[in-house]
Amino acid sequence: MTQVFEVSGMHCGGCLSRVQQAATKLAPGTSVTLDPPRLTLPVGTSLDAAAINAALAPLGDYRVKAAAT
Repeated sequence: MTQVFEVSGMHCGGCLSRVQQAATKLAPGTSVTLDPPRLTLPVGTSLDAAAINAALAPLGDYRVKAAAT
């Protein structure tokens, strides 16, 4: 099952790039989009929001939460 998270704090391509780089280090193949601001983990990868937020915290005010399905 694919995990999808809403990302707050992303407003531009630079934000997207920073979040993408951090997410890819956690789970290669992660997809990040700006519109809508989402982070999608590859199938077979299981991470919780706390782990992703810990990786994003040093980069700025980016936070994820599980997307409504």
